[in-house]
Amino acid sequence: MQLKRLATSLVKYSLTAVALLVTAGISAVTTMRVVLSSQEVEVPSLMGKRMNEAGALAGKQSLLLRVEGRRNDPRVPADRIVGQEPAAGSRLKSQRSIRVWVSLGPRRLAVPAVEGESIRTSRLSLESAQVPVGRVVEVADRSEEGTVLMQNPPAGETGSLPPDGVSLLVSTGPAGASYMMPDLINRRAADVLDSLRNAGLKVTDVRYRSYPGLMPGTIIRQAPPAGYRVNSHSSVTLEVSRAE
Repeated sequence: MQLKRLATSLVKYSLTAVALLVTAGISAVTTMRVVLSSQEVEVPSLMGKRMNEAGALAGKQSLLLRVEGRRNDPRVPADRIVGQEPAAGSRLKSQRSIRVWVSLGPRRLAVPAVEGESIRTSRLSLESAQVPVGRVVEVADRSEEGTVLMQNPPAGETGSLPPDGVSLLVSTGPAGASYMMPDLINRRAADVLDSLRNAGLKVTDVRYRSYPGLMPGTIIRQAPPAGYRVNSHSSVTLEVSRAE
């Protein structure tokens, strides 16, 4: 009987010890979770902040700052935070670092001086400087045709350009007389060409083709047609009969 009582007592003590160990284990796990959870903090928003402001905000959360680099940004002024990792609102353990990138401000462009240059040369200069060409407005001026009279913005360094790029005012040359295009069909090309050139019109293309029954050198077609108003900037093309 005594042995039976002793065995029963040992079993009771063993069960009690196991229960205490389980309780202690659960308590330890719970405590560890609470401790680990208490070490995580919310990452503040540093975007657009100066470095001293960002450092103060991070410090309040027991976090550090680490500058990863600098880059140009057209919307964020220089010396302000332009990027961060992790993002605002994320959870991070205290004493860890928030990676940040600092703005250099808008990329500054060197706009070349193109006033007085030809429009073709001006385009090449602006493209080489990675400056886009925006509006090109033409006006009559005593300067040679195709000369750039004015540019906006002017030459020099700038942090920003108009949305459509540099605008150019270009000369079309002196304003000249305008003419009503005559009917040139069935007239001799040799006589017409001299008359057109004397009037300051540009004959840009003369094409010859066979036309049976028509004397060689006779105008068959013209552009612009008769009655069309032309000036010194207009281009004239002719189609002329040739010998078989």
